Amino acid sequence: MTVADDILNGDLRAAGRLMREMDMLTPESRKALKHLFPHTGHAHIIGVTGSAGAGKSTLIAGLISHFRKQDKSLGILVVDPSSPFTEGAVLGDRIRLQRHAMDKGVFIHSIATRGNTGGLSASVPGIVAVMDAMGKDFILIETVGAGQDEVDVLHLAHTNIVVVTPSMGDHMQTLKAGILETAHIFALNKSDQPEATATHQLLEMITQTKGDAEDAWIPPIVQTQAIQHHGISELANQIHRHVTFSIQTGYQKNVSARLRGLLTLILREQVLNKIKSELGKDDKWQDLMDRIHQKQIDPYSAAEEILNEII
Repeated sequence: MTVADDILNGDLRAAGRLMREMDMLTPESRKALKHLFPHTGHAHIIGVTGSAGAGKSTLIAGLISHFRKQDKSLGILVVDPSSPFTEGAVLGDRIRLQRHAMDKGVFIHSIATRGNTGGLSASVPGIVAVMDAMGKDFILIETVGAGQDEVDVLHLAHTNIVVVTPSMGDHMQTLKAGILETAHIFALNKSDQPEATATHQLLEMITQTKGDAEDAWIPPIVQTQAIQHHGISELANQIHRHVTFSIQTGYQKNVSARLRGLLTLILREQVLNKIKSELGKDDKWQDLMDRIHQKQIDPYSAAEEILNEII
C-alpha cells in the first residue's frame, strides 16, 4: 500500500505526513500527488482573504459550524506568516480554530508563506489536492493578513471571500485595485461598529463597477459579526448562490481560466526555486552581486544571464 492508497482509505495521519512533505516539496510528495490527482475535483474551494485583524479565522470557525450542521466534511488550510529566520509557520494548526480540532469531519492544516509575495506558499496547490482527494465537500483557505498582495488565492478558489471591517473605510479606495478586485463575496465583519454604514456604501460603489456585462456577477455584501455568529448563514447562502451562478454562466470557462492561473503560479515557483538552487552553487550569487556593484553588468542583464543558463 502506498501513502496515496492510505489517504484514499481515510488515513488522516498519512494525509498529515504527506502535507508536511509537500511543504518541503519532496520528490516523494509529488509522486504521491500523481496518484491522488485523478481523485480530485469534487470539493468546492473557498478562499478567505483580508487584512490582519479583520476576523478571518472567526468567520471560518462560524462557517465550519454551519456546514457541519449540514453534515458536510471540511478541509481547512491556514497560510500563516513565515518566521523571517526559519521560514516556519509562526502560528500552529489549531490555535485559532481549536474547538473544531477533535471533529473527525474537519481536517485542519497550517503552513508558512515562506516569503511568497502573493500570499500563498508554493505547496498550497498540492495540499489542497490532497484534501480534495480525501473527499472533503468544502476546502477553506485562509491567507495571510497582508492585504493588497493576496491575489494568488484566486487561482485556487472557486469562491473568494474578502473580509473587510468598518475601520477600513478611509482606506477602501486605495485597496480597490488590489485585493478588493478578487472578491466574489464581501464579508463586512464587525458590522456593529459605527462606521459600518459608510463602509457598506463604499463597497456598494466598488461593486457597481463590476456589473457592466449583462451576465456579470455582482459581489454581494454580507454584514457579519463573527464572534456572535451573526450573518454566517447568509454568508453560506451567498457561497451556494455563487456556485449556482458559476455553473449557469460558463462554468467550464471559469475552470479553464482558474487552471491557467494555477499552472502559472506553480511554474513561477518552480522557476524561482531552480534559480535559487543554481545561484547557491559556486558562489554565483555573490559573483553577480560583485559584478553589478562594480558596474560591470546591469541587473537586467544579470537576470537574463541567469535565465539563459537555467532555461
